Amino acid sequence: MATKSEVIDDSKSIASSPPSERRATVLSRIRDLVSPTDVSPSSIESIADACAHDLTAAELSDLLQTPNIEGHTALYWAIVNHRQEVFWTFKLFISKFSSKCSSDLRLACMRTSNHALFCKLNFQNTDAQDESLRQFLGCPQDEIEVHNVAELDDNQFVVSFRIRMFQKRLCTTRRLNYDFVARGRIWSFRFEMGNKGKWIVGFGLSSPSLPVSLECYSLLLETRTTKGESGRETPPKRVFEGASRKGELETHIPMGNPTDVDGGNILHAKLEVTLEK
Repeated sequence: MATKSEVIDDSKSIASSPPSERRATVLSRIRDLVSPTDVSPSSIESIADACAHDLTAAELSDLLQTPNIEGHTALYWAIVNHRQEVFWTFKLFISKFSSKCSSDLRLACMRTSNHALFCKLNFQNTDAQDESLRQFLGCPQDEIEVHNVAELDDNQFVVSFRIRMFQKRLCTTRRLNYDFVARGRIWSFRFEMGNKGKWIVGFGLSSPSLPVSLECYSLLLETRTTKGESGRETPPKRVFEGASRKGELETHIPMGNPTDVDGGNILHAKLEVTLEK
């Protein structure tokens, strides 16, 4: 691996080269960094700086987001090959992901079952109307935690949701949608305001996930207040609990008293899924 001084010397040597040659040289450096082979952490920053020296900011951003390495972007391979430091270093050169790059990165998160990175990159497909309302209300972001139950079954996972100001937001937007990554697929979990005072709760697969059949699933909904002294908070109130075996991926539940999940209260949802083998 080249040292920092060697990288700089190489960068100077191609400064006057034709654009296509400079682009090819930079791409070669990028390929080395996102490959599965070990790279010294101290080399990552110096090589990235050399890439930025040889191309304009727009050129480097475009190169990183073009599917020019085995049909995928460099950032895709940084995720798939678990080169997190390389990924975040190169992301600094990108102000906004292109739609094609975003799709590629969603795929990378799916293939590595990396829900944490999926959330950091804001790929949850959140409804724009609800996001605007949430910010207007001064409501913190909702939380999603995914747990793969590997010690029990490779086809099981559990997802927990903490949704703040649930009732107020659902009554206003009439739909709340959440995407998450589990077991090599991207899933969608949603609430809708239905007819005759019912919530419609549904979940299923999001693109580009491959089809899968469910063995069974269960859903638990509880409300908890954020008020009260520590150790003296109001105990959780169960709103709904149900289970299904190979049923429809949609469940209708009666809507509770709006005061139960309004104001400072939080709706907790726990979804447990077992996939068919």
